[in-house]
Amino acid sequence: MITLIKKKSLVVALISSFVISLVLVMTLIGYAVYLELKDEELKQSYNIMLEKVNARVYSKYIEIARLSAAIEPSGALKGQPVVEGILRNRGYRDILDIILRVKFLDQDGAIMYEVIFHPQEPALGSSILTQVAIPYLSEASKTQIRPEGSLPFKRILAGCPPEILSGLKNDRPSGKSTLRWSGRLDYDVLSVTF
Repeated sequence: MITLIKKKSLVVALISSFVISLVLVMTLIGYAVYLELKDEELKQSYNIMLEKVNARVYSKYIEIARLSAAIEPSGALKGQPVVEGILRNRGYRDILDIILRVKFLDQDGAIMYEVIFHPQEPALGSSILTQVAIPYLSEASKTQIRPEGSLPFKRILAGCPPEILSGLKNDRPSGKSTLRWSGRLDYDVLSVTF
């Protein structure tokens, strides 16, 4: 009888040891996966912060000329509200990617509407689609902006509020429609990748 109890105790001890070992191994694997995911998250956070710091430092070398908003009179974007201009790289580095924020300001300087976009991407499509990363499309469609180079851009104002649309379709005293934004526009460089 004592040997039967010893055998049962030995089996229970072996099974318990196996379960404890299995839990320990699974915990170590889970912890390793957690550390790998955390490392990737920290790399992404670092890259985002680096792009923002680059934007603050390098934005003095970036100029937006002829920034305007209008209703497009012809072409594939005819009748669409667009913002357009020419991005100039007055700096010393090639710009691989840049994110701009264009702000529509009222007479008091308050922001009425803002649009965030990559000027290097094609103008067609909505601004929501420009934020989605499609590796085989997004990398090929972006144009590198060399030092002392420039890039004309045009972006559809997706979700443009009625106040801005009515401002774009503003009637002049002569009765002619301007189809241009008569208020002020301002811009910020949010992110720069070299």
